[in-house]
Amino acid sequence: MRILLLSARPETASNRRLAAAAAARGVALDVVDATTIVVSSEGGRWPLEPGPGPDAVLARVGNWRPDSLLAVLEAFTGAGAATPNPAPAVRVGRDHWRTVAALAAAGLPVPTTLAGADPEALAAAVRTRLRFPVVVKQRRSRMGVGVILCRSADHLEAVLDSLWRLGDEIIVQEHVETAGRSDRLLVVGDRVVAAARFSAVGGEWRSNAARGGRGEPIEPDRAAAALAVAATRTIGLGVCGVDLLRDDERTLVGEVNPTPGFSFLEATTGIDVAAAIVDHLVELGGARPTRPGSGPPRPAGRRAHGRS
Repeated sequence: MRILLLSARPETASNRRLAAAAAARGVALDVVDATTIVVSSEGGRWPLEPGPGPDAVLARVGNWRPDSLLAVLEAFTGAGAATPNPAPAVRVGRDHWRTVAALAAAGLPVPTTLAGADPEALAAAVRTRLRFPVVVKQRRSRMGVGVILCRSADHLEAVLDSLWRLGDEIIVQEHVETAGRSDRLLVVGDRVVAAARFSAVGGEWRSNAARGGRGEPIEPDRAAAALAVAATRTIGLGVCGVDLLRDDERTLVGEVNPTPGFSFLEATTGIDVAAAIVDHLVELGGARPTRPGSGPPRPAGRRAHGRS
């Protein structure tokens, strides 16, 4: 059984956790820098070693990475490797507009969201359709970066004009009043394996861990778990993080992350998320892990020391 983990940053804590979880199960998991792999339309892949390809592959590439990185994933899945997160689903999940449009089309609750190509027209539509404050997001924002809370019309107009001049594609969403809290549910396959509630601190309105949010473990109710799994299936992912936003009356899907970091979630909940992901990859790959201690087979590729 061979698993290949494609990443632009092989050294991240989550990637190291996945490698350790695989090793504990006697499964060969190689973490490679996907930015250094060159693929051919004839099926070649360099600089990986010759021999049988991986049984399963998982791409962990951030929203800001070029789309050509997913061509590497497509080369492996085209050669028969199984994956929980196919490239088309990752492309949707890393784009906030495509995500919210897909979820809304499936009848799942999402914040009211507007998109437009002209900043003045978009600002006018926001004034008509939404109440301030509103949230401006770059379509491929990450870890809360590129997410701006606009409390007035003139602030919104300035932000939209600035981002438009930079060539950024953006959306504007209603601000869901959650008292600075959000729930992160980590979905693997058809179940939620870990969940935590994050609270913003220090005057920050964004609650995610990357912005310093505090976390506490939660046991999501049946409706919340079902909503997270439904969002995952709608996008077509098998491993992802789903952020739920709760106000006094609603529970909405805020984001679906196809490359979730989970080290903070593991530390908060005490749940071995890495093991759940590896077990799912083994299941998809069509083989059972060997007994711990029996020694992993030869890795599928050459371990790369990545660049960020």
